[in-house]
Amino acid sequence: MRIALISAWYTAAGGAEWVDHVLGEMFPQADLYTLFSADDMIPLSLRARPIRKSFLHHIPTMTKSYRLFMPLFPYAIESFDLRGYDVIISSDHGAAKGVLCDQDTVHICYCYTPWRQLYDLYWKSVTLVPTPLRPAFRGMAHYLRQWDYVAAQRPERLVAISKHIQRRIQKCYRRHSEVIYPPVDTYKGYISDRYDDYYLVVGRLVHAKRVDVLIEACNRLNRRLLIAGEGREQRRLKSIAGPTVEFLGRVSDDRLRGLYAHCRALLFAADEDFGIVPVEAQSYGRPVIAYGHGGSLETVRIADPQGRSDTGVLFSHQTVEAVMEGIREFEEREGKFAANDIQSHTRMFDKSVFVGKMQDLVEHLIHQRKTQCCIENR
Repeated sequence: MRIALISAWYTAAGGAEWVDHVLGEMFPQADLYTLFSADDMIPLSLRARPIRKSFLHHIPTMTKSYRLFMPLFPYAIESFDLRGYDVIISSDHGAAKGVLCDQDTVHICYCYTPWRQLYDLYWKSVTLVPTPLRPAFRGMAHYLRQWDYVAAQRPERLVAISKHIQRRIQKCYRRHSEVIYPPVDTYKGYISDRYDDYYLVVGRLVHAKRVDVLIEACNRLNRRLLIAGEGREQRRLKSIAGPTVEFLGRVSDDRLRGLYAHCRALLFAADEDFGIVPVEAQSYGRPVIAYGHGGSLETVRIADPQGRSDTGVLFSHQTVEAVMEGIREFEEREGKFAANDIQSHTRMFDKSVFVGKMQDLVEHLIHQRKTQCCIENR
């Protein structure tokens, strides 16, 4: 079979890039396409393979200022010649699903979210645009929203990364999707025989992660907090950190495993569509204290109707007071969290589950297409 993997762009190392890494391992013979990329952000399993890029890649500073060129994305993604492919898998949080392909090609879109700047982050995006340019931005967004809706009708199947995103797909695109959770290497996790007196934060230091409320909560409670990660908010966050907060910067995989295994709990204040970090922490048997919205409602088990034990604590708002309340609740119940139960909960998110479900979906749709062609040719 001829297979193509389509990604929107590579500008940062995150969950989408990890998914593409796994898809690259699953389909080593696949041809690769992306609108543009920073070479050091291309997933490891794809770096040695040729990647076809659009004309956007040749625009200077594209990877840093790509939002200025959003009106060109539909033209760029539709410029790829994808004739002759049997299967196309688009890895999409923007324009990748809009590729044009043959009638008999099976197109699966793995959707991280409908285009954020056009839907749930639209009004926030408007406020970030200088006032004189806002009418132009609104007109551009209106055009892109119309194109994006049409583009979302092109794949045979939309796959959502969570039930949270499944609902957003239904609202924005009026399409059903099935949920296949992103892959996490849960079997790399191990349960330690000792835990140290610190809470842990892992991830990019950007505003959306709301690390600021976690720092301030630990300042007020005088709790030790270790922060693993870098980002544009780092200087501001250091300025508000008290003596119990330590910034570790970017850490090696080995050190990160040790940090996970020995922490009291992971603190997580982001409103994520899925959230790989909480799953990683739980794979080491450690509880999670997380903001109770979005993907955390699916990755952190609370008040399970089947009677299984909790794997963490959820706090209600992205505020310092709510985080403090969540930490206090955790500490009151700390001895009741069972490491083995927490770890076993993560197996449903394991990489092997993702690989198996994606392979089954591809094979099912190929068989379905062949059966349909046989019936039409009778």
